[in-house]
Amino acid sequence: MRKLVMMMALICIVVGNLYDDSPIEKALRASQETAPRRHKAYESFCEQAYEAYHDDRWIDVIKSVNRALNTGFYNDSLYFFRGVAYESLGYFKYAKNDYKMAGNNGVYEANTALERVKQKMKAKRR
Repeated sequence: MRKLVMMMALICIVVGNLYDDSPIEKALRASQETAPRRHKAYESFCEQAYEAYHDDRWIDVIKSVNRALNTGFYNDSLYFFRGVAYESLGYFKYAKNDYKMAGNNGVYEANTALERVKQKMKAKRR
């Protein structure tokens, strides 16, 4: 009888492990469960970034865009706005990277801005 109980316990453990979620499945489920809350935060950070952009508060633009992107959601214009902020503050290398990202994802204005930053970087080297 004792052997039977031990064997049944072992079977339950083995079968139970077959159906346990993998770490990837757990992470995916957690991401799906938090998505509505993260999306609401994303929208709030985007709104803050847009307001700061229109008020020329460049540090606030960078902070808000970073927070928005950290939620896991994004839109291509965020990279453009952050690029403008970096350029305005004189961080041309960072601006260049953000303009490339925005331009590669369909933000037309980013290509013009990228060329402008490249010219500024070239002039700065002289």
